[in-house]
Amino acid sequence: MRTEIICVGSELLTGKPNTNSTYIGERLGSIGIDVSLMTTVGDQAERIGAVLRAALGRSRIIIVTGGLGPTFDDVTRESVAAALGRRLAQSADALDGIARYFKQRGIAMPENNERQAGVIDGARLIPNHHGSAPGQFLEIGKKGAVPDNVIILLPGPPKEMQHMFEEAVFSYVKQFESGVKKSFVLHVSGMPESAVDERIRPIVETERKLELGRVDFTILASHGAVDIKASVIGGDELIVDEMLNNLKHELYAVLGDSIYGEGKQTPESVAGELMLKMRKTLSTAESCTGGLVAQRVTNVAGSSMYFKQAAVTYSNESKVSMLGVERQSLERFGAVSEQVALEMARGARRLAASDYALSITGIAGPGGATPEKPAGLVFIALAGPGGEQAFRFQFSGDRATVRECAANQAFDILRRELLKEVKHKTKRSRRS
Repeated sequence: MRTEIICVGSELLTGKPNTNSTYIGERLGSIGIDVSLMTTVGDQAERIGAVLRAALGRSRIIIVTGGLGPTFDDVTRESVAAALGRRLAQSADALDGIARYFKQRGIAMPENNERQAGVIDGARLIPNHHGSAPGQFLEIGKKGAVPDNVIILLPGPPKEMQHMFEEAVFSYVKQFESGVKKSFVLHVSGMPESAVDERIRPIVETERKLELGRVDFTILASHGAVDIKASVIGGDELIVDEMLNNLKHELYAVLGDSIYGEGKQTPESVAGELMLKMRKTLSTAESCTGGLVAQRVTNVAGSSMYFKQAAVTYSNESKVSMLGVERQSLERFGAVSEQVALEMARGARRLAASDYALSITGIAGPGGATPEKPAGLVFIALAGPGGEQAFRFQFSGDRATVRECAANQAFDILRRELLKEVKHKTKRSRRS
């Protein structure tokens, strides 16, 4: 059974984020209904009609969002009616609902909102308790309990669409569910996407041959990290749970400490959990990232328990005056160098009297590069109880990407060092 989403709105073709398709895809996926195609189309009636007619020929469930408003460019209702060869007529029930929406807010209903009461012949209304545009269910070719095609019209504003989806649509589409679907996401750092793929390939190829349930994998690289998503679909929830747990154990076995977290965990939240567990403190000194690391640390609730201080030393003079970086080091090695990164971390740790200190210096680009030091070159240093170490990275991408990659690597360096201390402490406690 194929399912697809059609998102209507010219603004979606000019850079506005489309969160509706992501939301619907995730919710349908939770009951084993996979979305096979997502299409974005502008506010042109003939194009909307063409996309819908093509969808009817290949998909059973078609969810259309957007274009149900009261303005001249909201033409979804008319386009769908024309594509189906059906009449569009004003519904008294729909009009009452729209009028009630405005009355509850003490606003006189503009005349053009009456357009939103147009309902396609044979459609059922979907109430909208958070806006003026009602949705519509259309079942086509229904000979038995389940129709040949279902068209669901929903408004474009995400808040309205999500409430309507949860209140009416989700329970309706559950009749089409193809089993139990559960997923997990693992976050990997310190390995390129190709290396991750090579490590997990035997698992992927083996698991996909199982007969107890279907296993789907996706792998995505972003900002120096790699995400692995695994989903299991089957008819028995206990079997699905067992398969999912076994799969997770297999992935941990081949990737080990390269997995820094799961689900909604972030590099900074994982490092923060370890800081709290070890009762350690942290300070930072940043140049090219301009305080991004400190910002991400303090985004984590409870970071005040371990984060002591941040220094943004963008200029050479501030590196000298605030962190005690030697002028000779700057003149001999340059601000973007292993030596300066080490001195920055050392100075930040001394200044804050923290257990650990992270420092970053680099060339975020696009300017400031030389043949010897290209854009994307970054040095990250960590000073702590176990000594000092610096790492060289060459990132690619625009300025924002380089900064994000640098911050992610800094957190990963801290995480790995803390894990070493955790393991060392565990060994000592076992001996005693």
